[in-house]
Amino acid sequence: MKTTKELIRNTARDLFNERGYRAVSMRNIADALGISVGNLTYHYPHKELLIEAIMDAELGTMPAEPESGLPGLNHLLERMLESFFETPFYFNDPALYSSVPSLQTRHAASVDALFAVLRDTIAGCTELGLFVPALSGSRLEQVTRLLMLAHTGWAQHNATWPASYFISVSEMMETQWAVLIPYLTPAGQAAYDALTQRAED
Repeated sequence: MKTTKELIRNTARDLFNERGYRAVSMRNIADALGISVGNLTYHYPHKELLIEAIMDAELGTMPAEPESGLPGLNHLLERMLESFFETPFYFNDPALYSSVPSLQTRHAASVDALFAVLRDTIAGCTELGLFVPALSGSRLEQVTRLLMLAHTGWAQHNATWPASYFISVSEMMETQWAVLIPYLTPAGQAAYDALTQRAED
């Protein structure tokens, strides 16, 4: 059974995705739930608190510690993409963060934490001999930054371009691995081949 707060968050998220955050009122959310505005505001007094709660719930599904090996890295990259896919309203309104300043601060902290998890996951793969030693130091930082920014660009692309330009999660996964494959060692290539074979089976 979902709690009332979960139902409110999920309904608000769906409405924000459909219409955009600023086009949805607390009345719209209450009506969609079949409750009074007073009941809604008892749980979330302001719409800004709702968007922060949605972000916190989504980030709570992300790995908080580095993942292990190439399967772990693959899972992390895929989960990051799925997270963006589930909340496109964050990306289809460039002014959203300036209209909710507290959201920008919270988001910056979560991005820094996720960056560290991704960087350390890649570093762990290098320590296991799956990536060449050159993928370390400033090069590791650069590749991690590129992957992180690619996620954001992909989400904004899908949120704002016509459906005919839609890029799926699987297509984006192939794109991200295209960045990483040149750094694979022979052992890493064998592990990657096994990973892709399991995905095809």
